[in-house]
Amino acid sequence: LLVSCLLWTCLPQSQGTVYPRDILLKTPKFRRVWGGVQSNTGPNFGGWLLRILNGDGNFACGAAYYAPLLVITSANCIYPYRNSLEGATVEGTAFSECDRENYADIDTIQFPEKFIYQKLYMDVAVVRLRDPVRGRLTEFIRLCSVKVQPKMQMVVFGWGFDNTEVEIPSSDPRNVTVTIISIKECRQKFKSPKIASTSICARQPKNPKQCLYDGGSPLIYGRELCGVVSFGSHCIDTSRPGMYTNIRRVKRFITETEESINAGDVFRSTKVVKERKKPPKKTIKPKSKPVKIQRLLR
Repeated sequence: LLVSCLLWTCLPQSQGTVYPRDILLKTPKFRRVWGGVQSNTGPNFGGWLLRILNGDGNFACGAAYYAPLLVITSANCIYPYRNSLEGATVEGTAFSECDRENYADIDTIQFPEKFIYQKLYMDVAVVRLRDPVRGRLTEFIRLCSVKVQPKMQMVVFGWGFDNTEVEIPSSDPRNVTVTIISIKECRQKFKSPKIASTSICARQPKNPKQCLYDGGSPLIYGRELCGVVSFGSHCIDTSRPGMYTNIRRVKRFITETEESINAGDVFRSTKVVKERKKPPKKTIKPKSKPVKIQRLLR
């Protein structure tokens, strides 16, 4: 095994590209960006697809790998775990023969200031890791650059933890194609005039066994992250649309949180801060007015 690693002949569990080294703190995103299901890591869906485990090692949320220390998920999904991050980890879903570990500990979680638990508006969270997720197949995904419109077909990922009444969750991730519907149709289905401006709706598969609605799990269009599973729907009743957070509408929060963390404006958890020898020397002021965030520490 050691010889194969040195020769870079590690093979993934399914056909695809194996990167020469693990992700480092300063690894540029463009060097490890996902190029599509068949271009980077083959049928394993991609090294950007992650799952968040709580301190007991149980599934908590789905997630997407955005930058070396940053993971994107649903605020509603991760919120109940905000005060019990000890032992909570983020785990990759794509492995090669050279990977000894494929996880990272969670450090802090950033929520939009206007997010309210069990509400749809700004249902997104940026999870900060202590170290990058290791793995020769691990990679990042781009944020959505297209305007989400009705009739667009997108792919959602999950394990089936929201659907335990119908089927036992799978150990490996699955995916299913869903169709975006208009806000007008979504309001009619829910019989409610209130749909958050940061939400998008998608028609669920008729068969509950094909439905995937694990909180925080990614919704992609092409090679980009365009949504995350939000709050308010269930696979038991597939006549109700699935609710997703529109990543394009919350992109500013994500990018400005990233800038603040890189500039040293958002500190690590108390435990990690004590281990730091020197505080950041410089603070870079963002050009635009920053989006305020809540900082949750261990």
